[in-house]
Amino acid sequence: MSGMYEVNQIAAASLGADPTTTEAIATAFGLLHVLQVYTSAMMAVAVWDWLVCLKLEYDVIWKARWRPIKFLYLWTRYYGLFTYALNLWLFNANFTVEQCKTLHFLIAATCMWVTLGSEAILAMRTYAFLGCKRWTAVLLTTMLLGECAFLLYVSIAGVHQTVVPIVTKGPCTASDFPGKHVVSGYWLAPVAFDLLCTFLTLYKVATLQTWGSRLVRVFVSEGLFYFILVAAVNVLNAIFMFQSDANIQNINCFLSLILTQVLCCRLVLNLRAEAQSSLKGTVATTKGPTIPAFARPADTTVHTTNTVNIPLERFERGASDSERWDDASYNDHGGVKVQVSVERDVESGP
Repeated sequence: MSGMYEVNQIAAASLGADPTTTEAIATAFGLLHVLQVYTSAMMAVAVWDWLVCLKLEYDVIWKARWRPIKFLYLWTRYYGLFTYALNLWLFNANFTVEQCKTLHFLIAATCMWVTLGSEAILAMRTYAFLGCKRWTAVLLTTMLLGECAFLLYVSIAGVHQTVVPIVTKGPCTASDFPGKHVVSGYWLAPVAFDLLCTFLTLYKVATLQTWGSRLVRVFVSEGLFYFILVAAVNVLNAIFMFQSDANIQNINCFLSLILTQVLCCRLVLNLRAEAQSSLKGTVATTKGPTIPAFARPADTTVHTTNTVNIPLERFERGASDSERWDDASYNDHGGVKVQVSVERDVESGP
């Protein structure tokens, strides 16, 4: 790396341009080299995380039944790896200017579906955490569709081909249109959606009587960590889009994309692993009949870990149809149906 500046200067000078153009070409060569090394390193992080999590992924994802969250996880993980490999090829191979006029649209158009897959996972986790309410589904779906439409617009009309002066062949990269900052919204739109999901999660946590369940703690702590880290990187990307040099605008794009994918996949794996661990330890040994942890009253004297509380008001006869769970609801959400007989004390007449 120490001699790359001299190499870039020699390569730029060999083109026979004037001193100002030669310096601009040398700078562009240097930034392209940084982009290539940076994206290659981030690709290595994505592959490393996949390999490290492969055993856990097999246990909690591949062995599980097909559900929307399983599809979204596999899409985000494996389509993401394919997309990163494709973009790495675009950033490192040599293309003519005419070839890149078409190929540069692939950069944003392919990466947006990885972002939307991660956002959909976060939306489903938030929807489940808030009790599968209909208004939550409508709100999150509307926001997700709006983000999808905006990212499509940016991918088609917002990106601009980055061309190095005089050079006839080189890597294919893209940036914002000169004088415009539309692509900044490409990184700020996920921040707005993540902010909504985080707010809804914290609101639900504030209304809980207790959130001592380890499953809840994992969801809240990792969800907050995901939001803070990804939001910070996305805001950084949006700031970089205001740089006057087009070659530096997309320098952090792979950091944001791969960080989003890795943290989102880790969130799914950790939640699934914790859920399986909780199910294995739900029955405690006590004197007399054993009672599942999730069926015990809140003030029970039996202390166990990994308990899950189910709101029993959903099963009352007076509950509305929208709030009552049927057999299909249990099958859709992977729940365990338990029939509970409740004895009520009735004051006897005189």
